[in-house]
Amino acid sequence: MKNLFLLFLSALLVSSVFAKRAAPIEVPALAVGDVTISAPHFAQINGVPIRGGVLEARDSRTKRLIWSVQVYKTKYDLGLEKDIQDVFIKTLSHDVTHGLLIMSDERDRVFVVDLKTRKVTPLERSGTTQKAEAVAPNRSLPG
Repeated sequence: MKNLFLLFLSALLVSSVFAKRAAPIEVPALAVGDVTISAPHFAQINGVPIRGGVLEARDSRTKRLIWSVQVYKTKYDLGLEKDIQDVFIKTLSHDVTHGLLIMSDERDRVFVVDLKTRKVTPLERSGTTQKAEAVAPNRSLPG
């Protein structure tokens, strides 16, 4: 009976350890002229809370939100805890020459955001940088 209890307790502890994820990486904000662009882990667009995948542009002096864009959406499995399914932005860089933001997420997907139009383009990683060159010439993919 004691062994059964210890086995149950061990299984419970192991499952709770694996159910939690590590904290997401803090992504440094970028200064683009008088604007600061950041990738907050938790944001709101039109009052709707969003976990990951959002870029925000704020006035560097007043911190007023100028615009935000949802770069990607995360599909959640209702049978699993939300926090272990969250996907956050992990890198963010600025291609000054072409006016682009290049970012990657925790699933190693790469996206380009045009700063003028805020159009999001997902890049495919097919072993070549051909698609990246078409969107962001002379810019290599992270990783």
